[in-house]
Amino acid sequence: MPAGDPQDSRLGSIVRKIVVLSHRDIKHKEAGGASLYVHEICKRLTQKYDFTILSTAQGELPSTETVDGIKIVRVPYPRFCRLSIPSYLKLGRAGQADLVIDNGDVGVLWLSPMFTRTRKIAIVYQVAADIFRYELSRPFSDIAMRVEPWVYGMYRSDSIVTCSPSTKVDLEKIGLLSKNITVIRPGVEDSFLKFEPSGRKFDNPTIVCISRFKRYKGLRYATMAMKRVLEQIPSAKLIIAGNGDSSELKREISKGHFGESIEILHRAPNTWNEEKKTLLSKSHLLLMPSVREGYGIVVIEANACGTPAIGWAVPGVQDSILDGKTGRLVPFGDVDALAKTITKSLSDSETYSNLSRSAVDWARQHSWDDSALRFEKTIEDVFE
Repeated sequence: MPAGDPQDSRLGSIVRKIVVLSHRDIKHKEAGGASLYVHEICKRLTQKYDFTILSTAQGELPSTETVDGIKIVRVPYPRFCRLSIPSYLKLGRAGQADLVIDNGDVGVLWLSPMFTRTRKIAIVYQVAADIFRYELSRPFSDIAMRVEPWVYGMYRSDSIVTCSPSTKVDLEKIGLLSKNITVIRPGVEDSFLKFEPSGRKFDNPTIVCISRFKRYKGLRYATMAMKRVLEQIPSAKLIIAGNGDSSELKREISKGHFGESIEILHRAPNTWNEEKKTLLSKSHLLLMPSVREGYGIVVIEANACGTPAIGWAVPGVQDSILDGKTGRLVPFGDVDALAKTITKSLSDSETYSNLSRSAVDWARQHSWDDSALRFEKTIEDVFE
């Protein structure tokens, strides 16, 4: 064990200092599933480890605060966070780290092997791959896709945690060693698991999509499929709830002349769980049209509320949706098949009931406590 580790007088034992590099902490206005993943796991391990998250600053949030036993240090100059956050680590502004968690919460890791020799764990939620084509213009998307394997190659000797088996396969294809990759799937908040739906659904057949308003989230596919669904079920409705800039989505919807068939709800992440539970339980289906995902925590949240999910058969989503058991998977990009799957799912009450029951059982197999225990073992393995 490294010399100089802090002594916790209350416990009479060595407490290891762990610093997490993360673009967004749990209170960030653009926090998503990755921020939730790190926070839920770390807060369950604060009795054993001293956690500090280095995150980007936001004007309305304090520069330093403690949330659920985790110290959060928000570093100035968010536009230059790729330089400022590593600098804070190097200067010891978060304390002397025994372990660094390189949290790839915006799809790209921090390149930590370039600026620290401290033991590390990298969390890879998804290999970006073709996501770059949706979020970047050419030639930048092409450059990013070529550089990505090189970035992951820097972590070849480090411990890697990912959320889904399909992402592990992607990482192995890039060249990372299987023995260094641990799959730790996310949990779901206890309040979802304990939630008892009233059993009442919306009067109109309702599909809900909960997502950030980003191109790679595939919301355009959702509206395209909805056009076809309405031809068969004119009373159907699509509710899209999320955060970010929705102007492009609104333009897309206005071109389709959907009237009141599509509704957009702006909701700040991690702040509306009570409303979310009601929305999910009263909706008939959850739609997950993303190009790829780390896992899709909202799928499990919907399942806990008795609502099956439909999505593309892509990395991450194909792990959270059990095809034919808790929902349906559709070949990526086949909008006609997506629309037909939605229509059939809304029309076949017997199959729907079976999917709903299995979805609840599947959700109960997801526990943040279990995730934290597995992550703790990964931490301890790094120190062996």
